[in-house]
Amino acid sequence: MTSLSVLLRYSGKWNDEGNYIDFSIEGILIKEYASFNDLFASISNQLENREFGMYPLCITTIEKELVSGGSLNQGDIVQIDEVVQRYYSDTDDTLALDFVNSGEAIGVFELHKDLIISKTNQREVMAGQVYKDKATLKEVMENYAIAQRFQFRVDRSNVVSYALLCISEDCEWRFKTSSINKSELFKVREFIDNQTCPLKDKVYEQRQASGSLIGGMIRPKLTNHKRKYTPKDIIDDVKSDLGVDGFDHCRPIVVVDGSHLKSYCIGIFVSASTLDGGSHILPLAYGVINSENNAAWTWFFEQFKIAYGDRENMCIVSYRNESIIKYVSRVYPDVPHFACIWHLWNNVHKKFKKSHAKLSGIYFSMAKTYTQAEFDSLIEKVEKVDIRVKEYLEGWTTTSNIAESINAALVSARELPIYDFLEEVRKMFGRWNCSNRKEATQTYTTLEKKYQEMLTLNEAMSTRMTVVPSTEYLHTVNDGGRNYIVCLLERKCVCGRFQVDELSCPHAWAVLKSKFLMPEEYFSNYYKPNTIVMTYDVPVYPLLDRNDWNIPAHVAEEVVLPPKWKRPPGRPKKKRDKPSSELLQPKNQHSYSICGQGGHSKRTCRNALRNK
Repeated sequence: MTSLSVLLRYSGKWNDEGNYIDFSIEGILIKEYASFNDLFASISNQLENREFGMYPLCITTIEKELVSGGSLNQGDIVQIDEVVQRYYSDTDDTLALDFVNSGEAIGVFELHKDLIISKTNQREVMAGQVYKDKATLKEVMENYAIAQRFQFRVDRSNVVSYALLCISEDCEWRFKTSSINKSELFKVREFIDNQTCPLKDKVYEQRQASGSLIGGMIRPKLTNHKRKYTPKDIIDDVKSDLGVDGFDHCRPIVVVDGSHLKSYCIGIFVSASTLDGGSHILPLAYGVINSENNAAWTWFFEQFKIAYGDRENMCIVSYRNESIIKYVSRVYPDVPHFACIWHLWNNVHKKFKKSHAKLSGIYFSMAKTYTQAEFDSLIEKVEKVDIRVKEYLEGWTTTSNIAESINAALVSARELPIYDFLEEVRKMFGRWNCSNRKEATQTYTTLEKKYQEMLTLNEAMSTRMTVVPSTEYLHTVNDGGRNYIVCLLERKCVCGRFQVDELSCPHAWAVLKSKFLMPEEYFSNYYKPNTIVMTYDVPVYPLLDRNDWNIPAHVAEEVVLPPKWKRPPGRPKKKRDKPSSELLQPKNQHSYSICGQGGHSKRTCRNALRNK
C-alpha cells in the first residue's frame, strides 16, 4: 500500500500577508487510506502529545509521490536533514527526510513545486540545494560560472554523482553533488566558493558558454513561428543574459603597438587597445616581450585570441611592423590588417621627402573620407603629385591612432624596473577605467556627450532638406540641389556617414522627421551611457602585497637570470627621437582673430587699420 508523506509545520505564526512563518518542521508517513483518527494519532505522537487539539489544522495536498524509494510503515517518524533544518518559506531549498534511528536519507519532501530547483535561471548556489535532475544542475552551474567570470572542469560525472573543480589546479574552488537514493534528484553535498585562481584563468575564453546552453536560452523565443529572430538578436540576447567582457561593448577594432623600455630590464612593452562608446581608450591586453620578433608577436596574438576570441567584422591596426603583418594573418587568418594613419604618414614622410609637403593636406583628408568615390578622387590627386606614394598606400586602409596616447602616458614609467613599471601600468589603466565608468554613470543624455553633440548637429543640418519617399523604407533626400538615397531598413545613406558612424546623418534625420520617427532605433548601442557602463563591469583588479602572493611552487623554484645587457655610456635620454616629419612641421603661428591673418598679433596688425 502506498505511503503518504506528511510535513508538519508548527509553533509558528501568521504574518500580515497571510504567510505562516517562524515555524518548526517535522514529518511523518501514513497509509494512503488512513482515517482522520490515524492522522491525528500520528501527529500527536510526533509532537509528543502536545496540546494538539488547541490549534487549527491546516492541510495542503500535492498530487505527487513525495518520497522516492524505500518503504515505510505507518507511523514511522522521520526528521528533517540537519543541513536544511533552518528553512524559510521563501527559499528555493528542499527538505530531505532521515530515519530517526539510522540517519540514512530515504527521500525528499517537496514543500512546493519551486522548492526543488527546476529552473535553470537559478542565480544563487549553496550547499544543501536539491535540483530536479542532473541536466538542470549542469546548466545552472554553466550560468553561474559565466556570471561569476571563472571556469571549471568536470572532476567526476556519472549517473549518481557530479563534481566540479576550478580550471586552475592551484584554486580551492570545488563543487560536489550526488543523487538522492539513486533517483533523478541531485543534492549539493559540498560547495567551497573560494576562488584563488590566477586572474588570467578568469578572463580567458568562456568554455562554459556551450552550444546546448545557448540553445536552451533561445528555445523559448522560437515558439512564435511568425517572429523574425535574427543571428544579431541571438547575440544581443546572449550578451544580455550571460554578460560579456568590455570588448564586446565596443567596436571590434584592435590597435596594437610597442614601445621600448628604458630600465636595466630591456624589452618591448606591447599593448592592444580599442575605443569605448565615449571615444575613451580601453586597454584590452598588454605585456613585455624581449624584442619585436616573430616568436614574440605570435605569442602575444595567440594569448589575445584565447582571451577575446574572434569577433565579427573585427580588424587589427598596427604600424606595419613586418612581424605583426606576418603573424596576425596566421593567428587571425580571416581578420583584415590595417595601418595607423600616424605611423603610415611618418613612413610616407621618410620614403618620399620631396613630395610630403604637397601631400599632407590630401593625405589626412583621404584618411577621413566616408565613401569610395571621395577616396578615389583624392587618390588621383596623390597620383598627380607622386605616383610612388599612390602605389605605397594602395591596399592599406587607415584609421586613427590610439596607441600613441598610451605610450606618451608611460614615458617616465618605462625607466622603472619591470615590476614597478607593470604596477604603474596597472594603476594607470585602473584610473582610466574608473574615471570612464564614472563619467558614463553621470551622463543623462540619450548618447554619450560626443555623439549626442554630433546627433544634435546633424539634426540642425537637416532642417532645409526635402524628402521624397519611394517605399516605406527607401527615400530620396535633396540637400542643396544634390540627391541622396537613404534606406532606413539597412541604415544606409549614399553619403556613407549613416553606416560608418552608425549614427543618423543629416539626410537620415530629414527622413526620420518626415515620418515622425525618433532616432533611438537608428544609432549604435555602443554610444549609449548604459553600454559604456557595462564596458567597465570587469574592473582592473588591485594587486596584493608581495608578502600575500600565492606563488605556485614550480614558479617560486624557477631561477630567472638578469638580462644580458650593458648600460651605454652617457646620460639616458628622457625624450624620444622625433621623426623628420615632426621636426620639419611648421611651428604654431600666432594669428589675430579680427583680420584672420597669421604671423602677427593685435598690436602689430596693419590689416585691421585698413579696414577702419
